[in-house]
Amino acid sequence: MTVHFVANCVYSDHVAGGDIHFFEMARAAISAGYEVNFFGGHALQKHLADQDIAANITLTDHQEHPGIDLSRFSGQVALFRDYHQRYRRSKRLTDVIKHGDIAYAVTDFWFDVLPVVSSTARGKMMIWHMQAPRFGQVLARSRPDVDSVRIASLHYWFGQRLSLRRFVGCKHKRMLYVHPDMQQALLGRGFRSDEIEYVSFGVDPSPPGKKESTKIFDAVWIGRVHRQKGVEDLLATIQRLSKTIPNFRIVIIGKVEQDLRPRVEQLGLAPFVHLAGFVSEQEKFHLFRSSRVYLMPSRFEGSPRVIGEALVCNIPVVAYDVETYRPIFGEFLRYVPRYDLNAFVGESERQIQAMRRGENYLDSLNLDAFKQACSWDTAKETFLQAVRQLESS
Repeated sequence: MTVHFVANCVYSDHVAGGDIHFFEMARAAISAGYEVNFFGGHALQKHLADQDIAANITLTDHQEHPGIDLSRFSGQVALFRDYHQRYRRSKRLTDVIKHGDIAYAVTDFWFDVLPVVSSTARGKMMIWHMQAPRFGQVLARSRPDVDSVRIASLHYWFGQRLSLRRFVGCKHKRMLYVHPDMQQALLGRGFRSDEIEYVSFGVDPSPPGKKESTKIFDAVWIGRVHRQKGVEDLLATIQRLSKTIPNFRIVIIGKVEQDLRPRVEQLGLAPFVHLAGFVSEQEKFHLFRSSRVYLMPSRFEGSPRVIGEALVCNIPVVAYDVETYRPIFGEFLRYVPRYDLNAFVGESERQIQAMRRGENYLDSLNLDAFKQACSWDTAKETFLQAVRQLESS
């Protein structure tokens, strides 16, 4: 039997959290003895080679797109065309999926879900990673991930509704969801309780590299430049901490230098900020362990793996009290009122000073239980259990 991963969502050299999740689920399927085949483009083919995943791939494009600038309307149109091309080719190639196989949509986007729905696979699976903004939130731009143009958010809203509506009509199916609050939403959309399953976002409970590292940085942040990520609050926090904490330093990880360096220099923050750029997983965890506190000024997130990665490295996390965090992270974060910059700066300073004194609030909590519940092993077993149930149905 073959498990087909439909991953038309991959279009560039960027690796997102959802990509890492389905890479690990593919490894689980291969280790369990299943054949694995991917539907996706040339960009995905490169990622599979880089990840050393021994799977087949059914190519759904003729070549990788040379580059898409999503900050421009023309770039968003180009991306839509790129997705649509892979979707149409997937529909033409679904005869690769045999009746006894399992087909898995690795996102809730229509170009991954609809080929699974229309296939002849015996069992069909889908994962729901994050709730799209509601139509009213898009119009009012009241959720931070909605940009001023709104086209991408409207596409997200409509596409997710379409995917869920079509998938609920499948006979033998399993819906995986990554946040506890999604359970009631799925039941309300017509899914049965035995058709849905919570799956962890997945973390390595023992990340690569030395467990103990010299603390070089007071703070660490990883992300992309977008208003959703609270970058302006991050910069304001750095500016104020640099004045109140002697020899303050922060490391910023990710492909953000082009966007952030001019702003950092304009604010006079260059002496306090190390822009590490895109780094390997091992280097990322080394930088985490070399830091005292993780700053999370995001204004909206689903179930961000980066918080889990900070926690398994025993790093305190300061975050706005975003509504999606507490059901997953509970007491392991230090929350401040949403978008209260003064509170965020104050709590960040307290945690940094405490860590400089050798005091870490995580030492008094049962972090081992969190690591086990959110581990890759737990997530993989959930995925494989769903596959086995569909295989025997």
